[in-house]
Amino acid sequence: MLKNNKVKRLTDRYDYYSTVRSKVDKIAKSFLKKDDEICRAKLYNLVLNLCNQVVYDYTYVFTKDDFNFVIDNDINIIDLLDNFLEDICKIKKSNVN
Repeated sequence: MLKNNKVKRLTDRYDYYSTVRSKVDKIAKSFLKKDDEICRAKLYNLVLNLCNQVVYDYTYVFTKDDFNFVIDNDINIIDLLDNFLEDICKIKKSNVN
């Protein structure tokens, strides 16, 4: 067995995806007309796609399905994203270090 005493243990990193998932599950009832697993998954994907534009510096194309989902649930995107500003800042800081 190969041993390397110089290997450093990885530090615990901020778990962005689990935290966002947990928050989506908590706020789903206030943003969704029908709070079921499929709608929560769509909300989670929408949040990640929008937040990850900032976190990973890429452009997300808002799809027709996204648009319909937002309209059907009367979601205020600004109110939704306000719940995740702290997470965006934490993961960006963690990615820099």
